[in-house]
Amino acid sequence: MFASAVLALGLAATAFARPYPTPSSCKELTIPVTVNVPRFIVNATINDNWDVVALTLNLTRRDFTNPTDPLPVAGMTAAPIESKFNVGATLCGSGGPMLILTHGIIESKKYWRPDFEDAENYNFVDAAVAAGYSVLSYDRIGVGSSSKVDAISDAQFQVEAAVLDSLVDYARHTANATRVALVGHSYGSYLTVASAISKKTAVDAIVLTGFAGNFTYFTPFLAGSAFRVARTQDPARWGSLDAGYLTSADLYAETYVYFGEEQDFERRVAEWSHHVGSEPFAVGELPSLLASSPLDFGAVTASVLVLQGQYDLSACGGNCVGFLDGMKNEFAGAKAVETVDNLPAGHNLNLHKVAPQAFAKTFDFLKSQGV
Repeated sequence: MFASAVLALGLAATAFARPYPTPSSCKELTIPVTVNVPRFIVNATINDNWDVVALTLNLTRRDFTNPTDPLPVAGMTAAPIESKFNVGATLCGSGGPMLILTHGIIESKKYWRPDFEDAENYNFVDAAVAAGYSVLSYDRIGVGSSSKVDAISDAQFQVEAAVLDSLVDYARHTANATRVALVGHSYGSYLTVASAISKKTAVDAIVLTGFAGNFTYFTPFLAGSAFRVARTQDPARWGSLDAGYLTSADLYAETYVYFGEEQDFERRVAEWSHHVGSEPFAVGELPSLLASSPLDFGAVTASVLVLQGQYDLSACGGNCVGFLDGMKNEFAGAKAVETVDNLPAGHNLNLHKVAPQAFAKTFDFLKSQGV
């Protein structure tokens, strides 16, 4: 019976995915990067789903981060640790203004260029190329075509921010970008902010989606996802990963946290997202993000666009209207700050029917900022 279930899932994934030729302007890359940053000492041992339940309770209690329920981080290494990774990326075009795209958790770079049938309206990469941009999309370390890394000691926020810094250097010095904008989604938006702070004038603009700058509504996202150990949840896809890689419990849990009201998305898109587009995330990522926060938003000098689906659960508790009003004060050092809080979508903005309008708002903003 188990074998039949695995076969059924495999057939479902095949039905949702539709390989199509990569445009001649695009090429698949493996970009070697070296990072040298300290590591958080994360006190989390994940062997099975019981351990995941315990960690979820730790991260969702109302006294979380207080002495009665501390963050599962015991400090930081005394010295930086050097690591070498291979980053799997897709580069469309070369030179000119370039967008670097960073996906969120339970996702891969497919989020930016989905491969289901009739996906044109959801394809950010092709829309950006048509708007005159070169585009570098990549899988974060531990995900998809990038290096598989230790889920606790390597897959940490500050390590991934350093990887993104290296990709900014790649865009500037190898791909001959004349201007660079970073586009992030969810966890990738926080990485985008961190890199914009680090790289300063090398980044001309940032676009943040699935982002409100705080973790007020982190709990419904964590609880609603009902995380499970990925290698036992889907051995056919993820059996080679260590137990520290997690995914959502099922299609409906993932739809709850990532999609909005039913009339605003297609069920087939949510099904593709879960069965094909999703990738596990590493246990070390969220504690290290929390331990790195709050980020110094005021140190960002690039132009900033925060673009939100109104019904984003994890960013705004399911209603973003008015929730972004303080962003101009938060990004006080930015060249310009614009916000949109009412697009009819949930967290995964690009996978809703409003995606073409969201893409247009992104490109209009970037062009208004000279990118």
